[in-house]
Amino acid sequence: MTPEARTRVTDSTGIGRVQMPALVVGAIGLIAAVIGYFMDPGEFYRAYLPAWLFWFYIVAGSLGILVLQYTTGGEWGVLIRRPLGAAARTMAVMAVFFVPIAIGLEHIYPWAAKPIAGHGAMEFKSTWLQPTRWYLMSALYFVIWILWAWRLRRLSVQFAEDRAPETDLKRRRWAASGILMIVLTLTFASIDWVMSLEPLWYSSMFGISFVVGAGLSAFAFVTLLLTQLSKSTAMAGILRSSHLRDLGNLMLAFVMLWAYTAFSQFLLIWYGNLKEEIPYYLTRQRGAWGVMAAVLVIFHFFLPFFMLLMRQIKDRARTIAVVTVLILVMRFVDTYWLTAPAWHHGEFHFSWVTLAALAGIGGIWFFFFIQQLKGQTIIPVHETWVEEAAREGRLNAHA
Repeated sequence: MTPEARTRVTDSTGIGRVQMPALVVGAIGLIAAVIGYFMDPGEFYRAYLPAWLFWFYIVAGSLGILVLQYTTGGEWGVLIRRPLGAAARTMAVMAVFFVPIAIGLEHIYPWAAKPIAGHGAMEFKSTWLQPTRWYLMSALYFVIWILWAWRLRRLSVQFAEDRAPETDLKRRRWAASGILMIVLTLTFASIDWVMSLEPLWYSSMFGISFVVGAGLSAFAFVTLLLTQLSKSTAMAGILRSSHLRDLGNLMLAFVMLWAYTAFSQFLLIWYGNLKEEIPYYLTRQRGAWGVMAAVLVIFHFFLPFFMLLMRQIKDRARTIAVVTVLILVMRFVDTYWLTAPAWHHGEFHFSWVTLAALAGIGGIWFFFFIQQLKGQTIIPVHETWVEEAAREGRLNAHA
C-alpha cells in the first residue's frame, strides 16, 4: 500500500464517522437557539455573537496560518496544511452563520440602535460607525477571505497536476500577499465586530490581539485533530513526536504572544488613565468578571505556558491534546469576557442560548469541515519538500 492510500482521511482515519453525529448535534443546537430567539430576540442576538466568534477564530486563524505556511514552507506544516486548508474553505459557512448578527445589528451594537450624544469622540467615530458602512465592509471581508482560500486551493491543485515551478511561485506570491491581507482585514473586522460593542472605548493593541487569538485557536484545533487521528492505523509511522513538538512550540509562541498583546493593552490603558479607556477594564475587574479575568491569566497563559515548556508533554499525543483542549476552552472564555460585559456591565450574565448556538454552529461547521477533507490525503504528497523529507526519513511514511 502506498503512503497516499494509507492516509486517505475518509477511508483510513475514520474521521468520516463523526460527520453525521456532528450534523445532528448542530441541528439540535440550532433548534434550541431558535427557541431562545422566540423567547427573547435581544437576548438571542447578544448570546449568539460570542458563540459565532469562537468558531470564526478557528476558521480565520486557519487561513492566516495557511498563508504563512505556504510562504515559509517548513516541515512543521506537513501534517496541518490539509486541515488548515479545509478549515479555511469553510469561510462561506461562517458567512452564512453571520447573517443573524447582521439582522440583529441594533440589538448587539448600541451605536446602531441610536446615536450616542454628548460625547465629542463619538462625533468623529460616527463617520465610521454607520450601519451601511458596517454591512458593506463585513461583506467585503468575507469576499476577500473566501477568494484567498479558494485561490490557494486552485493553485495547489494546479501544482499537483503540472508540478511547474511557476505555479509554485505564483502560489507563494499569493500566500505572501495573504499575510498582509489577513492582518489588515482581521484588524478592521475586530474593530467593527468586537471593539465597537463599546463605542466610547478604543485600543491600538486590540487588532493585533484579535489576530493572535485567531492564530492560537487554529493551532490548538488542528493539533487536537492530529492527536485524535494518531489513534488510527492510517497515521501509524507518520505522526511522530517531533511533529507534535513543533506544533507545541508554535502554540507556545502564540500563547506568549497573546499574553504579551493582552498585557500591553492593559498596561497602556492603565498608564494613560483616560476616562474613555479605563471603564473597559474597571468593569472586567469586578465581581465574576474579575474572577474570569484571573482564570484567563492562570489557565490561558501560565498553565499552558509551563506545560508547553515540557518536552514530555509536547511529544505525546495524549498529553498535548489536554493542552489544546484547555486552550480552546480558554479561547471561548476570553471571547465571552471580551463581549458580554459590554451588554451587562457590572453584573455577570450567561445565557444558555450561547451554549446552544455554540453547539449548533460548531456541529454544522464541523460537518462541512470534514466534507472539505474528503478525497484528500493528510500529507500533501505531491509537494517537493514533502518528498525530500520522506526520502530522508523525517516523515517515516513508509508503505
